[in-house]
Amino acid sequence: MTRPITKRKQSFILLKEAERTLRNIIEHSTNLFYMHTADHRLVYVSPQSRQFFGCEPDEALVRWTEFITDNPLNQQALEMTQRAIDTGERQSTYLVECIGRTGRKIWVEVNESPIVENGKTIAIVGSLTDITERKRAEEELRRSEERYRCLYNETPVMLHSIDQEGRLLSVSNHWLSTLGYERDEVLGRKTSEFLTEASRRYAVDIVLPAFFRTGVCTDVPYQFVKKNGEIIDVLLSAIAERDEVGRVFRSLAVMVDVTARKRAEHEIETLNATLAARAGELELANRELETFSYSVSHDLRKPLTLINGYVQLVQELCGKALSADCKGYLQEISAAVQRMNELIDVLLSFSVVASSELHRETVDLSDIAYDVASDLALAEPERRGSFRIANGVKVNGDARLLRIVLENLFGNAWKYTVIREEAVIEFGVTEIDGKRVCFVRDNGTGFDMAHADKLFAPFQRLPGASDVEGHGIGLCTVERVIRRHGGRIWAAGELGRGATFFFSLEAAG
Repeated sequence: MTRPITKRKQSFILLKEAERTLRNIIEHSTNLFYMHTADHRLVYVSPQSRQFFGCEPDEALVRWTEFITDNPLNQQALEMTQRAIDTGERQSTYLVECIGRTGRKIWVEVNESPIVENGKTIAIVGSLTDITERKRAEEELRRSEERYRCLYNETPVMLHSIDQEGRLLSVSNHWLSTLGYERDEVLGRKTSEFLTEASRRYAVDIVLPAFFRTGVCTDVPYQFVKKNGEIIDVLLSAIAERDEVGRVFRSLAVMVDVTARKRAEHEIETLNATLAARAGELELANRELETFSYSVSHDLRKPLTLINGYVQLVQELCGKALSADCKGYLQEISAAVQRMNELIDVLLSFSVVASSELHRETVDLSDIAYDVASDLALAEPERRGSFRIANGVKVNGDARLLRIVLENLFGNAWKYTVIREEAVIEFGVTEIDGKRVCFVRDNGTGFDMAHADKLFAPFQRLPGASDVEGHGIGLCTVERVIRRHGGRIWAAGELGRGATFFFSLEAAG
């Protein structure tokens, strides 16, 4: 016969079931549950002590404070526990840094409740939640925010953040130093207050409506006014942050100071305009030079031809009746006309050198030097001359004009070596101050270096040069050609010991 279960036994069974359920919850929870006495001695620790402290629950039955590090933040936690013991009132949740038996440190969130009998706290029950990863993430976030704040403030670029009304929320140190303000002078003010009137209208009418629609703007040209009134040019780029409904509530902007660049661009524009004007003037001068050349070659030659014709006519018609003096006069007139024609030819040649366009190519100066030397020797076969010419001297330049250079330099050397039994003229290359330099050297009469400044001046002839034919324009022509090639020419000499002419040009490689 089955005996009925009494209410007392039924209550006992339910209590056991509840106890079993509670134990299952405690043992399978990710939290650690514990109980300690008023003197902080642990009397119960759940199996999670293995994960939290690296020890078995029975090993964890020590004083609670043994698991707490010396982190200053833990002192506040101990004070809150003691307050719960003293007052019997539950305290707020707090954080504690703990250290396990293996030396591993963890952060835990502590929830404690006092057990009170007869107005006295006899024990504390609580639970620990491992928040080490959360704490690490919070710390990393804090460091990240600190790095961002440092980068924001210390970067050598103007940065600012504004709200949806355009008021400054933050500005970088470079922003302040560039515009000359203190931080408390600008925060809360609208950025438009720092713009010129033209930039302010441009921002309100064009830039901001497009920015609030697209959430981005790039390289917007603005003019900011510094505290001292100076105006600077910047290029502003910004990106917006939107709320959950898509409205812009904040934006970050970066500004690049392009004042120096704008000033340089203006100077370049001014320079280009000046160069264009100079080019126009040069073109006009070239046209005038062409007109002058035409006038010289036609208008001046015509009367010279007429004079020479009458001289010949007088000689033919009156030659027998003319005295010796008159015949001499007519010869002087004829010679003067010839010199004038030669001078006109020289002037025309010089004008061509000054105005003709350069046609650059690789030029073999050695080949030209051989040609010029051959022409000189053929023109005066009775003279003894030795030409020493280096092979393979190549430069970049205008072949026609460079031929004029060597014709004049070789011709000059040939003229001033006429006093020698054998003329020696040398052409080669040397290096001066690390630069490739060509030279023409002779063993002629030389010159006094005190007069070297007159060598390349037009119509200037050195003392003693009157005994040698010339018009004083050859070396001037050479200097003009060399200068047009971007080089320079100079000479060294000594009276009675010859002369050397050096010139530099770009090497062809």
